[in-house]
Amino acid sequence: MQQSTLDKLNVLAKQDKGNKQAFKNIVIKLGVKPVQHFPKLRDKDGKAVKDEDGNDRRSENSDGYTYTFSDFETSRIVKVVLNKLYDVKPMEAYIVSGLGYDIRSGNMIFIDEDVKLMAYK
Repeated sequence: MQQSTLDKLNVLAKQDKGNKQAFKNIVIKLGVKPVQHFPKLRDKDGKAVKDEDGNDRRSENSDGYTYTFSDFETSRIVKVVLNKLYDVKPMEAYIVSGLGYDIRSGNMIFIDEDVKLMAYK
């Protein structure tokens, strides 16, 4: 039996990815412009480095752009980090998959690893 993409992502998520989980969602681009993403700085143990105020410190170098979508089924915000700017059209449907976090308190999904984006047909 062939493993689904989501099953493969879940296996990857369990391999030293902390509490990341696999996602595969149908999303719609509503028109929010992408913004540069600056990853959190991490120490040798993989924990986020904090500043004197207790906030996460970020790299001075961008690793891509954060795109904002709306999940088709739930209308939750889906933020996705892509390595460069793409021609993503407003009001078009896409399938996005990868590893990330389900941030329930913010009604949001944040996907930043092994990200794949393709047109939904």
